[in-house]
Amino acid sequence: EERLRRQQEDKDIQMKGIISRLMSVEEELKKDHAEMQAAVDSKQKIIDAQEKRIASLDAANARLMSALTQLKERYSMQARNGVSPTNPTKLQITENGEFR
Repeated sequence: EERLRRQQEDKDIQMKGIISRLMSVEEELKKDHAEMQAAVDSKQKIIDAQEKRIASLDAANARLMSALTQLKERYSMQARNGVSPTNPTKLQITENGEFR
């Protein structure tokens, strides 16, 4: 009976050790997961900011292309009307990138 009781105590100690190690590993995994999630969140913020910047650059590029098209049309009309495109009138650019 004493031998069985000691064996049971030994098994209980082993189980407590195993449970303790499992809990330690679980805490470490939770910590690692939190760190990875923080890194992902940080990178997502960077990606979102870059997407906004790209959208802004796309819009600016579209305005520039529109302005260049208008300028090309103005020079074409001046050339057809006999006005020298080498002596252009003073052009002003509006806020949305169009020429006046």
